[in-house]
Amino acid sequence: MKIDDNTLKLAQEITQIIGVSGNERYISKALQAHYKKYADEIVFDNLGSVFAVKRCGKKNAKKVMISANMDEIGFMVNGITDNGLLKILPLGTILNQTILSQRIRLINGEGKEFKGAIVTKNSGEDKSKVIDIDEMFADIGATSKEEVEQMGVRLGDSIVIDGPFEILSTGKRILSKAWNNRYGCILGIEILKALKDVELGVDLYVGCTVQKEIGLRGAETATNLVAPDLGIVLDCLQANDVEGKEDAVGKLGEGLLINYYDKSMMPNRALLNHLVDICKSNDIKYQYYYSMKENDAKWIHKLLVGCPTLMACICTRNVNTNSSIIHMDDYLAAKEAVVRVIRSLDTETIDRFKAENR
Repeated sequence: MKIDDNTLKLAQEITQIIGVSGNERYISKALQAHYKKYADEIVFDNLGSVFAVKRCGKKNAKKVMISANMDEIGFMVNGITDNGLLKILPLGTILNQTILSQRIRLINGEGKEFKGAIVTKNSGEDKSKVIDIDEMFADIGATSKEEVEQMGVRLGDSIVIDGPFEILSTGKRILSKAWNNRYGCILGIEILKALKDVELGVDLYVGCTVQKEIGLRGAETATNLVAPDLGIVLDCLQANDVEGKEDAVGKLGEGLLINYYDKSMMPNRALLNHLVDICKSNDIKYQYYYSMKENDAKWIHKLLVGCPTLMACICTRNVNTNSSIIHMDDYLAAKEAVVRVIRSLDTETIDRFKAENR
């Protein structure tokens, strides 16, 4: 099965929006436009995280929080040289060797976009040397500091490495910037669409947090906003199958990741097993995975009095680059699994998960 054209159109729209940590307003506006089609209400925290609310109409209904982060890795303008180059400050985990000579997109405070490239003063004579960020600059075609200022570019403006949306030749893999974590943004919209006319046993909060890539900040404030009884985090994790080893953890095309360990969260075992049972009984592809990374689940599962939480992630090649690759089958598996989990939830089920460790 392939992703349908409407999903591909949505994916292209959402992945190509610029939205680095601390300047997520453009992606937020796009999300809100989609949420309005399916939500009873849209709520915000005071950092910029946004959630669509679908109420079930039941008294004292449990609250389920489906969360992804909307920010992508990138840079901010951190200085302007006399000859019109821009100093750059990384926002998120970026490998220096993946950005040299790459084309960029800069968006200023008025929303005007400029193209350019990453350049360096390093001669390149020592080919084994990894060039430091302070030796790299963004060139957007200006020849002086005054010219940069006339373009309306200021310190703090956002820069991303350009990464167009491309369906690769087999028709199953998609190449783009920002799959981490526009995957979760896209899936959240499609979950709301799939459940629009479905009567649920819970109040559903589906949305996106800000500033994850610089310290999981929006997850804290958004969790305090929602006060969930159960949480599911949608995220992208590194595929480890490049060498083709049979025992690789995280293979493209092998389905939803059953993430049984994460550096920042131990998933609720009853909830995790519930997800596995749903995958088995509905012939949904899945694979076991563990990670030494952190994501929004770190805060969702332990803030306030805590709540059962799990991750519904897919793996991605080149996860934190402008050339990240996902597999359509993994996306479809995650979508079906999460929708079925949500439909299975009610007060009694969530209370059973809460009692798992008592």
